[in-house]
Amino acid sequence: MIESDLPDSVPELKLLVQKLLANQDKIESGFKEALQRLVEEKHMSIEKLKDRIQYDKQTATIAYLRARVNRLEIGVKERESFHRKNLNDMAKQHSEQIQSILKRSYETERAFQESCARTSEFFEGETDPSILSQLKDLDERCKLAEKLKAMIEKENSDLRADVYKLRGALQEEVLKKLEEKRVSRDEKDESEGLVIFIETDGSEKRIKGATPDKLIERLLDPLSFDNKYLQAFMLTYPAFMTSRSLMDLIAQKHREFMAIKSKMEDKGYQTPIILRFVNAIKTWLEGYWSDFQEDPTLVADINSLLETIKDEKLNSIVKSVLTRKLTNEDQSHQLVKSTPPKAIVPKQLMKRYSPENQSVQATIKQFDDVKLNILDIDPLEMARQLTLMEAELFVNIKPREFLDMAWMKDNKEIKSPNITRMVHWSNHVVQWIATEILSVKENHKLRAQVFERIISLGHQLEKLNNFNGVREVLAAIESSAIYRLKKTKSLVGAKHMKMLDDLLRVASSEHNYKNLRARIHSANPPIIPFPGVYQSDLVFLSTCNKNILDGGLVNFHKFQKEAGYILEFQTYQKTLYNFEVIVEIQDMVKSFKVFTEEEAYSHSLLCEPRQG
Repeated sequence: MIESDLPDSVPELKLLVQKLLANQDKIESGFKEALQRLVEEKHMSIEKLKDRIQYDKQTATIAYLRARVNRLEIGVKERESFHRKNLNDMAKQHSEQIQSILKRSYETERAFQESCARTSEFFEGETDPSILSQLKDLDERCKLAEKLKAMIEKENSDLRADVYKLRGALQEEVLKKLEEKRVSRDEKDESEGLVIFIETDGSEKRIKGATPDKLIERLLDPLSFDNKYLQAFMLTYPAFMTSRSLMDLIAQKHREFMAIKSKMEDKGYQTPIILRFVNAIKTWLEGYWSDFQEDPTLVADINSLLETIKDEKLNSIVKSVLTRKLTNEDQSHQLVKSTPPKAIVPKQLMKRYSPENQSVQATIKQFDDVKLNILDIDPLEMARQLTLMEAELFVNIKPREFLDMAWMKDNKEIKSPNITRMVHWSNHVVQWIATEILSVKENHKLRAQVFERIISLGHQLEKLNNFNGVREVLAAIESSAIYRLKKTKSLVGAKHMKMLDDLLRVASSEHNYKNLRARIHSANPPIIPFPGVYQSDLVFLSTCNKNILDGGLVNFHKFQKEAGYILEFQTYQKTLYNFEVIVEIQDMVKSFKVFTEEEAYSHSLLCEPRQG
């Protein structure tokens, strides 16, 4: 509408304005619909353009791949043709060589036959007929001797087989009589209250409780060898008898069995009796040499017993172990040296660990002490160094330190020194982690970065199968001083929070560490298990079961269960970690001045004061 079209009178103009206002909503609605259609058309054109670009891109990719496939097919055909030609040439050459060899072989054989014929003709013409007759006679005698030898060897072989069968039958008969005697003896012992048996799923009788005398009798019995029984007994016997008592009873039982042995004329029946004795002494020497260090007279007793064993092979088995122990040549916990993975050296230490500065003296003279903090160190390398330190403590734990809950007693420093050291170390690591987080007071973002680094450390420890380290990290994060830092946690990235959730799920104490047990059992060595898993089992077992049953019998069923837990723990000590040592990182953790629990909570309040 142009200006000349506007009405001149005010009433008409007013009426026009009213009409325009009345139609404003329709006009706006029309404009909106038009704009919406334009936007939709624009979006559709953009989507079509995207589809077209995607189609063109895929078409170009397909064309490129087809071209490449064609080039590869051509290349394959060319290589196939080349290889076929080479094979044909080689086959031809080999055929020619074989023909040449066959020809030479034929010529050589013909020449040899001609030479033999000429030699035979020569000797027939020159040799006395009586000599030829003697040679033929000797040849016949040799053939006859060979036939006689074959007959004698066959007769000897048959005789040996008959003797072996006879010996087996006699041995089976003797063992059957011994088995009957043992069954009768077991029934008598059970009726007299000297032993209590329990039946397993296979209806096999196992000792539940017995006197020490009967336990050792079963230990050396040639008809009832059980390696688990042997291992459990040698591990747990200090709980119910002394080393001197054990040696005296072994000597007594050995004399009794040797008396039975002397009645058997064939040595084949004697071997199982001697073998059980030798195996028991060998297991004792190899596994618990400290018993012999505490009482040197035991060694003399073993030497005296060995003099009664005439089987040199079995005798030498014990003597070699004894010699190795006496000369301190034990090979336990030796690492098979291989190249360790390359260390991730912090940049502050790069110059120090360069090849030209590997000399210790050069390092001491050229460099001052370097101050490191946890953000300077790659989480994987931090986990490696922490694992090396903990592995050294872990492998030194002796199996008997777990007996009778020694780590919880007042004299734990004496009875369970290595478990105690590992507990002190774990407490130090927990407080070190908490102190690292709480030392950053004013900068929430920086504190969150340290928190993330600690989570990454736990993640790397879990990958290295250091489950004790994982529990240390989680103990620090779940401590009251760290758990309350809600603002800090809110700044931690989602990736690291997922890592933390995974660690919490794996190392949770729920259902008696069900997930952690499964993870330990499925892991490949080397492994540092969390000792608390085994300690909780042993505490439950010791609390719910007595060492001595009614009637004064040793509750060996309980001790066998204890041994099962302890020996499983011990198997993980046999494989060691192989990482390069970075002394500066280890020293940083060892010498770190940590907050006490009270100090940690005070610093936590400084980092994030209470609300309200």
